[in-house]
Amino acid sequence: MKEKDENEIMDDKQWIKSMMESTRKEPSENLSYRIMHQIETEQALTRVKPKVNKQPTASPLKDLWMFGVMYLVLLITGGYFYFQGGKDALLTETFLWTCIMISSIFSFFFLIITIDNSRRRKTKKKSSVS
Repeated sequence: MKEKDENEIMDDKQWIKSMMESTRKEPSENLSYRIMHQIETEQALTRVKPKVNKQPTASPLKDLWMFGVMYLVLLITGGYFYFQGGKDALLTETFLWTCIMISSIFSFFFLIITIDNSRRRKTKKKSSVS
């Protein structure tokens, strides 16, 4: 029974295929020539732009996000000190030295990133010139 169904399906597929082939129209030789001529003309008239490798430019301004993080850490620290000791806790030397240390650490990190980016740019220039 299963074989009979498969034979019927195959017969149906062949019938559909023969119907599709009989209704298919072939383009005239002239039409094919005109289409190809149009494509070649468009390709000849379009200006081909040379591909330029866009490398992201490194600048210290792109690394300034780090100072935003620093101010966020300082804000959280200030909030912590305020909730622990009130307004007077923000005027203590402990809070001042904490802020100085946080700022120093982030500034030093910024310095390291800037030096590393400039070193990488120099090595890329040397390798691209060679």
